[in-house]
Amino acid sequence: MLVPYPKTALTRRIPLLGLILINTLLSGQVRAGIVENCAPSFEDHFDGSSLAPHWQISLGDGCDQNLCGWGNNEKQHYDRSQLRVADGQLIIEMAQRDGQVVSGKITTEGKFDQQFGRFEARLSLPDARGSWPAFWLLPASEKPWPLTGEIDILEWTGNEPHRVIAAAHFGELAPANVHYAEMLRRPDSWLGGFHTVAVEWRPGEILWEVNGRQHAELRPADIAPHPWVFDDLPFYLILNLAVGGTLGGKVVPEDMPAEMRVDWVRVYPQACLD
Repeated sequence: MLVPYPKTALTRRIPLLGLILINTLLSGQVRAGIVENCAPSFEDHFDGSSLAPHWQISLGDGCDQNLCGWGNNEKQHYDRSQLRVADGQLIIEMAQRDGQVVSGKITTEGKFDQQFGRFEARLSLPDARGSWPAFWLLPASEKPWPLTGEIDILEWTGNEPHRVIAAAHFGELAPANVHYAEMLRRPDSWLGGFHTVAVEWRPGEILWEVNGRQHAELRPADIAPHPWVFDDLPFYLILNLAVGGTLGGKVVPEDMPAEMRVDWVRVYPQACLD
């Protein structure tokens, strides 16, 4: 989520770009799911009228963190007014207000994190070109990004609506950082209705799913000679709707406002995995 993605799909390791990228069709292994009657360690069904206290609201354009444009030349300014809970859903809206693009972002940083397990959400995507919604994980670490990793459960863009992206970031400090990504494409747009997205994260393994079907996997051998940093720390949750930037692309003002909706988020401990 924090670094640019090239537009061309590659199937070999390119040190200058720091990329391992594979395109896939809509296929893959159907996952067995969670052990029956296993209790989640974290869940939010957004049943109230406001965000639960385990969420933090991010604000601004990143400049106060010396990260203007959030590291990707993104256009949005995060504002709490673009987040609301209604009808049993979290609604994140991108809009134009007084000549400024505004949107929303929440995290569980400092509130909840977990090492290994299943992380999943049921969500719908915004019908807007230039939108870049994401559900992702960052480590509870004071080391600079991406030394301790990043796991992107879902990224999607309104300018390429037939594609969803699974990704992981690692390696040295930019520009020597590296990312792995797989794109899942289908003939129809991912717009319309809700989709369940997940990762199952075990020691030495990360598996990505969309709607119960595995479509990507990552293990230490896949990123060698880079060290496998994903077994070292617990990670916290992030939900955001970015606008424009290196992956979001051209923004069409006439498409705003547009909404990303989240029906629920759940996390299960590693012991719950088959």
